[in-house]
Amino acid sequence: MNGHDDRGRDRSPERPRSEPEIIPPERERARPDVFVWVAGRDGARRATLTVPGLLTILLAFFVAGLVAALILIAALGAVLLWVPFILLVIGLLLLSATARQYWWRFRSWLSGR
Repeated sequence: MNGHDDRGRDRSPERPRSEPEIIPPERERARPDVFVWVAGRDGARRATLTVPGLLTILLAFFVAGLVAALILIAALGAVLLWVPFILLVIGLLLLSATARQYWWRFRSWLSGR
């Protein structure tokens, strides 16, 4: 062993899997694009992300507000359903404590204390 890795020296260089895209200078866009390289099974490819316009941003805010409103309505609805139940439980606990107090008084009266 000579300490060098000679694998692949006899092969020719690998050809690119796709041709580069040449964009003519006269092709101008009103909004800038963002290019992202995405690695996949068949190699890397370029994905173009366009900057959203005003209508898209307003629509996204509207949808987010609608979702937040629905969550708020659901939470308030749950609270409004649980309030009577909690009040009923508190009332029953108070009634039970009062009944227990009268029961102990009645037992002590029966025993003559």
